[in-house]
This record gives sequence, structure tokens and C-alpha cells, in this order.
Amino acid sequence: MATASRRLTRKDLRQPDWFQITTEKAIELYAGHRAKVLAAGAGLVVLLLAVWGWQIFKQRQDTTASAEFGQAIGLYQEGKHREAAAAFEKVESYRWSRYAALAYLYQANSFLAVKDFDKAINAAQRFVAATKPDSWYRQSGLVTLAYAEETKGQCKEAVGHYTEAEKISGPFRVAAIMGRARCAERLGDVKAALAAYKDYLREQPGSLLSLRVAELEAKAASQPAAK
Repeated sequence: MATASRRLTRKDLRQPDWFQITTEKAIELYAGHRAKVLAAGAGLVVLLLAVWGWQIFKQRQDTTASAEFGQAIGLYQEGKHREAAAAFEKVESYRWSRYAALAYLYQANSFLAVKDFDKAINAAQRFVAATKPDSWYRQSGLVTLAYAEETKGQCKEAVGHYTEAEKISGPFRVAAIMGRARCAERLGDVKAALAAYKDYLREQPGSLLSLRVAELEAKAASQPAAK
């Protein structure tokens, strides 16, 4: 059965409605906290301007570094390695650019080409420090660093970096295994060299290094057993 609707009286109509009450309370709240509200708004504007300014700054760095990197690559490809090393150093000064870290790798290779091994090692270390773990970039940097150490005669350090590079799944893994084998052999560790060469052959079956493995196995068999 339908119920009769409630009749509004003049008194009811004079009462403030929900929207009016809510609006008045909001105005009162704003009036009481006006300074805080304005400060928060100003802070948000400053933050947005800072983010926008940072993006503009990075974009400009990338643009300038890209041009410098292109010139450095040109020198590197022309075989002007000393000039290239200096040019890559200019790229590195744009530290917030995406080209800065890559410049360290090319600079290391430039120094390797002119046999300045100390500077090559330093540049390669900087590149490795700027890379993400387990990335191809890090693997490449580790192999470059290890090769510079190996060429300088620091085979113990090189073995460590070759081994670290070998643990990363990437295109330079085989080169890392080979480097570890060479260094172990130079250090006179026949067993370690033999193990590394065998690892290489598992990656590259049919390689002529199987002959070197046979030689090392014969050498290991002829050595007296350790007491």
C-alpha cells in the first residue's frame, strides 16, 4: 500500500540544504587554512617547473652529446685513436646524457689501439661501473677490461673479469672463456687452462683448439702428481 509523501512546510524550505552546508564548510576550511593551501599549491608549481626544467636540460645534453659522439666515432673509424680518445672524453662530460657511459667503452678501445693500457683499464672500469648487472653492456665492458689487463700482463685480474663476463648470458661469453684460457696458460696453470679450453670447445665444437687441448692433456699427464 502506497504511503503518503511528507509535505514540506515553510520552515523546512527555510532550512539550508546539503549543498549549501557543504559549500559553507569548505569556504570556512579554506579561510582557516588559506596559507597552507596557497603554500601547497606554490610547492606543486615549483615541483612541476623543476621536473620540466630537468627534462629540458637532459634533452639538451643528449642533443649536444649526440653530435660530439658522432664526431668521435668518425675519428675512431678513421684510425685516429688518440684524437678519438680526446673526443670521447668531451662526450663523457655530458654525464646526464645516454651517450656518456658508451663513450667510456669506445675510449677504452681507443687507448688499447695506442697501447696506453693504464688509461684503457681506467676507462673500461668506468664503463663497467655505469652498466646494469647481467647486461650485454656490462659483459662487453668486462671483456674489454680483462683484455686490457691481460695485454698489460695482469693476468690474475684478467681471469677474474673474464670469469665474471662469462657468467653473463650474451654475445661475448665465448670471448670471455677464450680469454680465461689464455690467461690461465700464461700463469702456468695447465689444469685451469685445459678446463677453460674444454669449455670453449663445448661452445664451439669442431674448433682447431682441440689440438691445443690434446697438447695440454699430454703435458698434464707428464707432470708429477702433487703430494
